[in-house]
Amino acid sequence: MQKISDVLRPRDTYWIDAEDTVRQAVRYLCDRKTGAVAVRDGEDVVGVFSERDLMHRVVNKGRDPNLLSVKDVMSEDLIFIHADDEFHMAKAKMFKNGVRHLLVVGKDNAFRGLVSMRDLIETDVAESSELIHKLNDVYFEKAYKTKWRISSNRVIKETYTQPKA
Repeated sequence: MQKISDVLRPRDTYWIDAEDTVRQAVRYLCDRKTGAVAVRDGEDVVGVFSERDLMHRVVNKGRDPNLLSVKDVMSEDLIFIHADDEFHMAKAKMFKNGVRHLLVVGKDNAFRGLVSMRDLIETDVAESSELIHKLNDVYFEKAYKTKWRISSNRVIKETYTQPKA
C-alpha cells in the first residue's frame, strides 16, 4: 500500500504569501499548472487557495482580483494528513470533510506539500492497472498454453482457439 510520501515524492512544494493579491496567486497557479496552493504567513501555513476559492469567493461575487488579498478568500479550515499515512486514509479524510486537497506534514509537523483528489485517483488507477495486468497475464498464460496428451500410441497437441464472435 502506498503512503502519502510516495504520492508527493516527484513534485515540488508550492506556496504563496497571504498578502499576495488574488491575481498574483492565479498567475502562480497557472504557471505551475496546479489547482491549489498552500498559503503562508511567515513560516506558518494559514490556509489553502484553490480554483474553487477563486470561483466562489472572487469571480462569483464580482470582486476585483487585483485589489483582493489571498488571505481574504482562502480556505482557512486546515485539514492535515501525515506523510507516513496510507493514501486510502487521505481519500477518507477528503470525503468526510468535503475537500479536494489536504495539507501534508512530515516529521515535527513540518509542511511537506499538498495532496489532491486527482493525485489519489491517479495512484488508484496505477495500482488497479498493475493488478489487472497481473490477472490478465495469469489468465492468458493458462488459456493459451499448449496442452499435450498421450492417447494410445499417438501424441495429441491441443491449442486454444478463440471463439468467433
